[in-house]
Amino acid sequence: MIEPERAQFDFEDGMMAAWRWPNPGAPILVFAHANGFNGGAYRQLLQPLSERFEIIAPDLRGHGRTTLPADPATHTSWDIYARDLLALYDRLDRRPALLAGHSMGASSTLLAAARMSEPPPLALVEPVVLPPSLYLMARSPLWTFMKGSVKQGAMARKRSNGWPDRDAVITRYQSRPTFARWAGGVLEDYLKDGLQDSADGVKLACDPNWEAANFEGQGHNLLKAARQLGDSVQVLKASKGSTVINTVGLAARGVRIERVEGGHLIPMEAPAIVANWLGKAADTAGL
Repeated sequence: MIEPERAQFDFEDGMMAAWRWPNPGAPILVFAHANGFNGGAYRQLLQPLSERFEIIAPDLRGHGRTTLPADPATHTSWDIYARDLLALYDRLDRRPALLAGHSMGASSTLLAAARMSEPPPLALVEPVVLPPSLYLMARSPLWTFMKGSVKQGAMARKRSNGWPDRDAVITRYQSRPTFARWAGGVLEDYLKDGLQDSADGVKLACDPNWEAANFEGQGHNLLKAARQLGDSVQVLKASKGSTVINTVGLAARGVRIERVEGGHLIPMEAPAIVANWLGKAADTAGL
């Protein structure tokens, strides 16, 4: 398997960082991460695919080592990530052959692909697909007063964000049930770029206020994007706590959905299972 190396892509207003598994001549796979995480958190998932693809795993705006501006006060939708991903695709030396992602990254990839003249196949793990009524509400003026009711946003704002050193973070996180279910080494992969130095030690690279704004910023039109792409989209849906809530809406638009035993963070809990599914999705797409 090929080892990853750091890469960066320069934008007018900053830099997008990424991990790249170099494999010249191989088809390119771009994988976008979930809210609050970073590209490196998926190393164990992506590494087994490195002989088959050249892989790019970016840190989205407001995450990891990326320096693009991230202002929670003006953040209303994931369309900003779609624009960033399109700009990233344009900076690659050849067209991506497969677009993939997890959770927010999966949904943002769907939004980006819908804007492409010739989109490649998509393999999306646990995209956030909500009822149409919620998206309509999020695009209305009333959302300013209602978004505070989004439980995940409120929880993100309460997140601890300051520790004396990295070891203290690992000790704290390992004691929590969510992280205890992760495969060995995934937590360390996430924290490698998920923390940054501060005056008092370390803090989260993804500011909790930006993470909260992502949960609340649902003004995009995901189902319209799904309708444009149809059966070129494959989705992996977890059996527990899934964010693929509107399966009827996706299926009606031709999206193929496969169910897997596990939770929303299955890429962290069982990376080998998701890697195998991505490989099968590539087979189905003829790659």
